[in-house]
Amino acid sequence: MDSMKKILFVCIHNTARSVMAEALFNSMAKDWRAESAGVERAEGVNEVVKRLLAEKGLRAKEKPRTIDDVNLDEFDLIIAVCEESSCVVLPVSKLERWHIEDPVGKDEGIYREILAEIEEKVRALVEELEKTDNQGFT
Repeated sequence: MDSMKKILFVCIHNTARSVMAEALFNSMAKDWRAESAGVERAEGVNEVVKRLLAEKGLRAKEKPRTIDDVNLDEFDLIIAVCEESSCVVLPVSKLERWHIEDPVGKDEGIYREILAEIEEKVRALVEELEKTDNQGFT
């Protein structure tokens, strides 16, 4: 679909929270497509995140990106999925903030809690976006 709308999930390194949000969103949305990026460069996607997404039948992206690797103007909505101050300072008006704890360095139970929190938020977002689209709002 050429008119598919795009959403960008952003966190600090694009290794955990934004990767979770991207994979979950793309598994649920029909008319939107998600991508993700970080504000700082990182080497690889978190292994715990890869494993937890695989448990849900989802695949994590292979390589983190930074916001310098994407054109922010291409996105209809940008969501910062982090609490850190550097994450939410983006030069865009279409920015929404989800204050989600960083699980990196914590035990797997915290990762699972954060994945569940992100999944709940993503599900509500997809329902809202697709309901709005179906009502003719653009």
